[in-house]
Amino acid sequence: MIETGSYELLSFEEARDKLRFDREISLGLFDLSSFRIAYCPRDFAYVGDIELYQWMWCDRIAGIVVDGDMTIDGDLMDNSFDGSAAFVLARGNLRARTVTLGGAEVVVRGDMRAEGPVFNNSSAGRCEIGGSLHASHLVTDDHATVVAGRTPARSFALGYVDPTMSDKLRVANSYLDLLTPDAAAEFDARGRGVGPEIVVRIVTAIRSGRPVLRS
Repeated sequence: MIETGSYELLSFEEARDKLRFDREISLGLFDLSSFRIAYCPRDFAYVGDIELYQWMWCDRIAGIVVDGDMTIDGDLMDNSFDGSAAFVLARGNLRARTVTLGGAEVVVRGDMRAEGPVFNNSSAGRCEIGGSLHASHLVTDDHATVVAGRTPARSFALGYVDPTMSDKLRVANSYLDLLTPDAAAEFDARGRGVGPEIVVRIVTAIRSGRPVLRS
């Protein structure tokens, strides 16, 4: 369960009328009227991992709006593949250990900083960064990731690339191009170069801190 000491929980309708987040976040086709929105009018710091699918379906929180900077002493994670996860709207900067997103909507108006990789997959998801992305790697797998500013030197894409990112992402043919030789052998990347199985194994390794992406 999440802690509520540093933000308030608003009903979905009240939050939408007060915060107007629907102008910045695509809400999809889910009926969110019975869900709540977490709101922090200042900087927000969280100790531990944030898993957005769990927030949505265990805590009944459809999203978080932070008017300041958002700092996560852990990982920002999303285990959904169809968009059924809580959204994040950080109107300042966002910092986390790693960022691994699926179908969630994540919008950061400032910079995003990760100590490790940012790895985004799922065609249902969107990650929009208004500033620069500072991370060891950026990998997108059929994911709408858009960075207005600078991206890491090691930025790669498999599948869909937003037109505005065509000069910032190097297209990879398969995960064989991205994984270390040891990781490629362990994950059988030659036989499973695409598909959800290898994605789950890579994401699990990244979250555990293992250096599975080529440096």
